[in-house]
Amino acid sequence: MAPERPLARYARFATTAVDEAREQVAEVYCDHRLDLLGGARRLGAWQNMARLGSVSVGAMSYGADVEVVPGRLGDFYLLMLPYAGTADVRHGEQHAAATDRCGTVLNPDAPTRMSWSADCDKIMVRIDRRALENQLSAMLGGAPVKRLAFDLATPLNGGMARWWRAVGLLIEDLDASPHACRSFAASLHESLLLVSLLEHQPNNYSDRLSARCAAIAPRHVRNVEAYVEANADKPLTIDDLVAVSGVSSRALFEGFRRFRGISPLAYVRTIRMRMVREQLLNPRDADTVTSIATQWGFYQLGRFATQYRQMFGETPSQTLRRR
Repeated sequence: MAPERPLARYARFATTAVDEAREQVAEVYCDHRLDLLGGARRLGAWQNMARLGSVSVGAMSYGADVEVVPGRLGDFYLLMLPYAGTADVRHGEQHAAATDRCGTVLNPDAPTRMSWSADCDKIMVRIDRRALENQLSAMLGGAPVKRLAFDLATPLNGGMARWWRAVGLLIEDLDASPHACRSFAASLHESLLLVSLLEHQPNNYSDRLSARCAAIAPRHVRNVEAYVEANADKPLTIDDLVAVSGVSSRALFEGFRRFRGISPLAYVRTIRMRMVREQLLNPRDADTVTSIATQWGFYQLGRFATQYRQMFGETPSQTLRRR
């Protein structure tokens, strides 16, 4: 009996037709060219996929020797790791042989051409461009981010080995429960994947990230963070945070700016946004986006919706509909 495919409860399609496979894959990635190689006449293609917000994790195979030419991805990054077979990947000026010991990461702006072997089965992680760039911006202290670009190859050693293990744990959770994709644990997985990818996969911002991460936040910053997380459901003013910190308001703002890249009140908003997301993913019967947002202090609903989408890659109503 053949082993069950990863994410089997999230099956999208299975087909032997080239046109159908191309159309189905284009729905979740982008338009592309798909050609059979080596005299093959039909595919044995399938795809499973679960979406968690700004991150989608999937598994797929074409079941034949194929060439895939997606051109430029445009609005997302795509990480791929074969767990069987191999693929040859050319991306911009870079080239990598993908195996179960070396995955690849495609950037949105570089053209791509790939050849998959007939036995190539891959784990694939799609990350919305805006969400990843927003995460990088926050880690850099709010500096605007342009053209974040990773190295193509992701050898399974060091930090990226741990990154792919985290993907594997997420897949185990998704396989174990039909409700896992909307759980609070899934949102934590999502945040972990964004942050650890930026920290561990070489990219054109790696040096700046290393410089910022080298410093440890002082006690007054950490005290305020702990206080906010314990009291996020209460009215909090900057005077409250200054009193907890034991330093001047100027020192508190400088500490958050230098070590967290945001202001103290922006940190409060971030924590509350995460609480909103947790409740949207696990709502009570009477909960609405408005009731949850106002419960956590967001009364300007248009502005709230914009900030929520920038942080999580989807609207609050889209999160609620996934319950």
